[in-house]
Amino acid sequence: MGNQGLKDATEPERQWATAIPAALQRRPTFRARHAPAMRAIISIMGGLLLWEFVGRFIVTDPIFFVPFTSVIAALGKLATSGNLAHHLSISGTEYAGGFGLAIAVGVPFGILMGASRKLHDYVDPWVSALYATPLVALTPFFILVFGIGVESKIALVFTIAVFPALINTAAGVRAIDPSYLEVASAFRLSRRQRFVKTLVPASLPFIVSGLRLSAGRGLIGVVVGELFFASGGVGFVISVSAQTFDTATLLAGVLIFSVAGVSAFAILRALERKLSPWRQGL
Repeated sequence: MGNQGLKDATEPERQWATAIPAALQRRPTFRARHAPAMRAIISIMGGLLLWEFVGRFIVTDPIFFVPFTSVIAALGKLATSGNLAHHLSISGTEYAGGFGLAIAVGVPFGILMGASRKLHDYVDPWVSALYATPLVALTPFFILVFGIGVESKIALVFTIAVFPALINTAAGVRAIDPSYLEVASAFRLSRRQRFVKTLVPASLPFIVSGLRLSAGRGLIGVVVGELFFASGGVGFVISVSAQTFDTATLLAGVLIFSVAGVSAFAILRALERKLSPWRQGL
């Protein structure tokens, strides 16, 4: 609104015209920018304090429960002995291999399913059936095919983690606003340009949501695989600790998987913010 427009405007209109630029120039404070992280830290600290209190004064039998400080001591013992790095490398390799394959297969195939109605109709019954199947029951099959090494756990993680990524990606592509495709047609974008500039960006929130689900299910696959057929890994540590009633080490293994899950979710959120900056305010 120019100077002449401001003169002709009413008092409320002049107030709005001058307030909007000021609001746009006003930068959020440090507290406003970091409020979500601060709330998360407060929540975590409160949970850990509650854990310590319950272990110290309520459930005092170490066979059933131990304080958080005892779990940290068990982690320190594993780290100083060198066993922690060994088991983390095994579990990390299994998780990275299986989850990476799930992304490489689930996301592209989900885009194809969402973009092609015929392919969706042919494949959707099988995808739905396999997703509803307790795939952990296939553990003996993976042992027979891949042995008891890292390969069998990678296969198990992939099988469990691929379907959430695939299904959510397909749903995201099918949920794209038709006006986006109309704009792409109006600008005469090629098929590749439509894929890169329309399909993937518009379905990105669904893709990331699917990857979050896949990340959690992948960790479950690692735990299950190492509990039942492994000679190393964090799940193996949990299994041995349960057999020897070493609750502190058992909870230390559980804590490692929990931290891994939270870290994976945080990385995926950061990736979504990086790839879709237009969703910062949503």
